[in-house]
Amino acid sequence: PYLMLAGNLVAGWQLARSLIVAQDQASHNVDVDFMQAKITTARFYAEHILAKAPGLRDSIVDGAESVNALALEAF
Repeated sequence: PYLMLAGNLVAGWQLARSLIVAQDQASHNVDVDFMQAKITTARFYAEHILAKAPGLRDSIVDGAESVNALALEAF
């Protein structure tokens, strides 16, 4: 869950950056269809992928006991 959460958050950050640019470009009538697709993609990602972040976080925090139960030799 660590890498999944990190990957989802970094991708969300990058999509948020592109969303800001796309909104600005669309407001200036620059390639509006493409910019609208960027905006829609960012919204989808936020609603369907980033929505999983709290569950991944809980899995990391609440699942620490099972990870700590392994002996160091197991690694």
